[in-house]
Amino acid sequence: MARRYLRGSANPHRAPLRLALEEHVPAANPLSEAACAGTDTEVFFDGTPTATETAKRTCMGCPVRTACLELALERGERFGIFGGLTADERRALRRKGVRAA
Repeated sequence: MARRYLRGSANPHRAPLRLALEEHVPAANPLSEAACAGTDTEVFFDGTPTATETAKRTCMGCPVRTACLELALERGERFGIFGGLTADERRALRRKGVRAA
């Protein structure tokens, strides 16, 4: 039965692999357009006042800032700057009852 399905294919031995890969390829990353994409992530986890301000400045103009923050809240990220907020600021949001959408 599989041969009939693959008949006419230029590379019939590769078709099952291609079909399997297509089923398991993850959806496009919604954060791929982030302002921090391609930058050194160390600044987002450094913790020094200078690094924190640099990271927050990067987040301020980011087109996916809200999605990043929601994801960090969903995952309970305990470290780093996500969506322009530090871990302490995210904890304060959670204490106030703010939940990810």
